[in-house]
Amino acid sequence: MTIKTFLEKLSVPKNKQILKLVTGNQSADMDSVVSAIAYAYFHHQKYPKEEPILPLVNISRDEFRLRKDIVLLLSRHDISSSNVYFLDDVEKFTEQSVETLLDVVLVDHCNLQGELLTNLYDQKRLIVSGIVDHHADEGVFLDAVPRIIRSTGSCSALVFNYWNSQIGPILDRDVVLLLLGPLLIDTLNMLQKVEADDIEAFTEYQKVLSDSATIETVSTSPFSSFFAELKEAKKDLKGFLLFDILRKDYKQFKFKSAQGEIVSVGFSSIGKSLSWVLRKYPVSEILLSLKQMSETFHLDVVIITSSFTQKESRIYIREFCFSTHNNNLQDLASLAEELQLNTKFHDQDSVAEALAQINNSVLFKVYNQQNTAASRKQVVPVIKQVIEQRL
Repeated sequence: MTIKTFLEKLSVPKNKQILKLVTGNQSADMDSVVSAIAYAYFHHQKYPKEEPILPLVNISRDEFRLRKDIVLLLSRHDISSSNVYFLDDVEKFTEQSVETLLDVVLVDHCNLQGELLTNLYDQKRLIVSGIVDHHADEGVFLDAVPRIIRSTGSCSALVFNYWNSQIGPILDRDVVLLLLGPLLIDTLNMLQKVEADDIEAFTEYQKVLSDSATIETVSTSPFSSFFAELKEAKKDLKGFLLFDILRKDYKQFKFKSAQGEIVSVGFSSIGKSLSWVLRKYPVSEILLSLKQMSETFHLDVVIITSSFTQKESRIYIREFCFSTHNNNLQDLASLAEELQLNTKFHDQDSVAEALAQINNSVLFKVYNQQNTAASRKQVVPVIKQVIEQRL
């Protein structure tokens, strides 16, 4: 059975007391989406007589077009957005079936993300029964089975290795080609952030894909060319509004301040400099996009983390930006000492006027982040600590 055939046979069961889902995190990047699909597929192989788990993409259906790399990867398997489930589907189902309990497996995160699933959990209409993740352990859902949380370049490798130990050896070229995508993207073609689980999975993938017929379906130079195509699609921002870019790779968290205030924080990751944003988009669109982010996701603060390589020097740069109307959060950046922030960001002189115009309407601060080792995975815990303990 191909992955497409499996997905086409799925449907939301009627009059069921329990609906089983597996979902990736709120950024809905390739790692999350593929991990969810693969987990559901492997689970069905082990338990073919059980009700299948439905793979959930943790965004609305209309946002999926923003993930051009995932659209490309899935299209290679003749899979479209109509073959998977989105938050829209869950919202519709839970409104129609108020007695149904959602039984959820989390992949690529270890705590619930997003208002819909969090609210369902608070209403005792959702339980978390399994976790496979490579982020910091948040110490929740300790009874989940499996509960696999350990550092690795790609969560998809953990998913494969877990199911390979359960039903292996997995020799399915179709699913291996799908899983290869996020592994290459997350490890930059197995050159960075590679850990033991990544190597274990990659070694198995190489065995499965070693015949020439399969290699031809990827391209002449299988892995490097495949990686380059996916990376190019991921970087492609043609036709996107700034609002699209800000929600293309987005996560949201709620933290409780020392004063007892619940602070909703949105984190947008982009692969361009903040000066590029300030030159590319007029001030009016930047202000509108910040407003749209705040209103759409009910945010108290919008944080933008950028990462890019400077063309002239080939120096890798990270930047940190935040915008808020909340006066209590104005010192957010100055208290995030671990990030080593300063105000001398890349090409700042060329955008000084635009930056000043934005700040006439809303606080919008841009910083160079000297701690370039800190990706969003490390930035989020720092901001959490700032809000909960330092403000």
